[in-house]
Amino acid sequence: MAVMALANSLGLADLEAMPDDGRRYELIGGAIVMTSAPGPAHQRVSRRLLALLEAAIPAGHEAFHAPIDLDLHGDERVQPDLIVVPTSSVGETRLSLPALLVVEILSAGSGIHDTVTKRAVYAAAGIPAYWIIDPAADEITALRLDDTGTYQTYAQGRTVTLDWPVAVELDIASLTRPPS
Repeated sequence: MAVMALANSLGLADLEAMPDDGRRYELIGGAIVMTSAPGPAHQRVSRRLLALLEAAIPAGHEAFHAPIDLDLHGDERVQPDLIVVPTSSVGETRLSLPALLVVEILSAGSGIHDTVTKRAVYAAAGIPAYWIIDPAADEITALRLDDTGTYQTYAQGRTVTLDWPVAVELDIASLTRPPS
């Protein structure tokens, strides 16, 4: 992951001027953050989790997977690995708030960005549910935004059964196992 920042904060025009080179660019706190395209193992988890979410999301909502832009308050734009939003948040070219759920799948080099930086950004945006999938640690962590604006863990493990914000059972092995 690379971060590009100048003496003055960057804005959405700077982000939109970035090349279409297969990398993912986000604008967080006035800095452009670049991550490489995800690898096959990451995409396997994303594809399988998207199918589970699509089967479980409430009416009037839609699930998307990266690359997809989500505009936050102010001059910030992120690309969560997966996101569930009400259909009213779906624009012509990107998504906007509110969002019901964001999911990040950890990859080599994305751990701090996903578990610290994006966690804080998603909390500040008021996104009620944030799930972190960590294939290397064989762990799923489901977080809920509390009344103080801080995420609290409400489920964690290799297998978790969730009833909020969608009812779904997640098993890290079934998400990560290569096809036979």
